[in-house]
Amino acid sequence: MSRRRLLAGLLGLGLSRAQGLRAEEVVGALEVPWALAFLPGGGMLISERPGRIRLFRGGRLSTYAELPVYAQGESGLLGLALHPRFPEAPYVYAYRTVEEGGLRNQVVRLRHLGEGGVLERVILDGIPARPHGLHSGGRIAFGPDGMLYVTTGEVYERELAQDLASLGGKVLRLTPEGEPAPGNPFLDQKGARPEIYSLGHRNPQGLAWHPVTGELFLSEHGPSGEQGFGHDEVNVVVPGGNYGWPRVVGRGNDPRYRDPLYFWPQGFPPGNLAFFRGGLYVAG
Repeated sequence: MSRRRLLAGLLGLGLSRAQGLRAEEVVGALEVPWALAFLPGGGMLISERPGRIRLFRGGRLSTYAELPVYAQGESGLLGLALHPRFPEAPYVYAYRTVEEGGLRNQVVRLRHLGEGGVLERVILDGIPARPHGLHSGGRIAFGPDGMLYVTTGEVYERELAQDLASLGGKVLRLTPEGEPAPGNPFLDQKGARPEIYSLGHRNPQGLAWHPVTGELFLSEHGPSGEQGFGHDEVNVVVPGGNYGWPRVVGRGNDPRYRDPLYFWPQGFPPGNLAFFRGGLYVAG
């Protein structure tokens, strides 16, 4: 992690720089590391945006898998997640951008083979991507319900975030096999993608569940530099919630849209987030 990164603790609606934390390099020599997946028994998988998954275990760094990707801008190999019953269910999930057969983002599944993994299949295809490589989203995580949650960006085409026929600008919820999860809010709505869990997102890149309440927290990039202000956000995601982009930036006080729990008045592009000892920490 770059020493220029800032860890900030969000306590209630207040923001404070995290106190008493010290950055320590655990592993180096990585190329654009994007996501971590911690292995039972020690070690971790690390995605590198150019297309490699690295295995770090016992102080040794090796290549676990290499996947073809379109590595441009913010796109490439992004999120990682382990099956909830790993290693009994020996699957590693990844979010990537691909070019062959048409540029798009997809969620794929690899089979874990101990020191390496092999691509098994695509479980979700057709998530929007564009040649500039921006606003691809890319965070994936299994929730307490055993379902796979996926964040997607609107690829700088704002109206996709409000379009229920598009997977762009959404949080998606899938079964481990890639099917729309039972109970999704738009399963029976004609013309809507049944994978959608929430909409109205610009470029969400962080997911974390409150350890007590089970609420889903999400970090999202606001239009820093586009319109002269920041408005990067932390949201609490509910099924079927519409978070307003591009109709609303920050708090809109409009009953059709859900306001963020917190937003930054200045630019603070947030990456992932995590709960630790009662606080919510956001990397940005």
